[in-house]
Amino acid sequence: MHKEFDSVIESNQGRIRHIVSRYCTPEEFEDLYQEILLQLWRSFDSFKNNSSRETWLYKVALNTACTFVSTNIKNRELDDTLSKLNIQEEQYGQESCQADILNNFMKTLGDIDANILMMYLDGISSEGMAEVVGINASAVRARIKRIKKSYENKYIGEKS
Repeated sequence: MHKEFDSVIESNQGRIRHIVSRYCTPEEFEDLYQEILLQLWRSFDSFKNNSSRETWLYKVALNTACTFVSTNIKNRELDDTLSKLNIQEEQYGQESCQADILNNFMKTLGDIDANILMMYLDGISSEGMAEVVGINASAVRARIKRIKKSYENKYIGEKS
């Protein structure tokens, strides 16, 4: 079987290369060429001689090329969509809503400060926060004040 397959590929290499060159960019040539060879190999045993080998080869090669193009179009559309989303994120500082702004700000904080901020937003008293994080209540209040100032500087701007 190997010799027969090799013979078919060798005698039809020009056709395969022509099909590949019509359906892809030069950068994609080798990928599509290998994919067509793989599909030809997979379907070689199922060839029933109902048509000529060339017809079978064209059918497999063209179907593979069409699938390749379709997949690339979908990938390009996805890439375009993701690019547009990235541009929008960059325009809005990568934050599109208040929750995103808050999440991004919290990522800049250390663990203790982030925990304090979460508890503060949930209405936990400074004494309750102190108990959770293991520092005294006045230290918690000082941290809250620094966190608020940091947030203002980053998202609101310094007040004159």
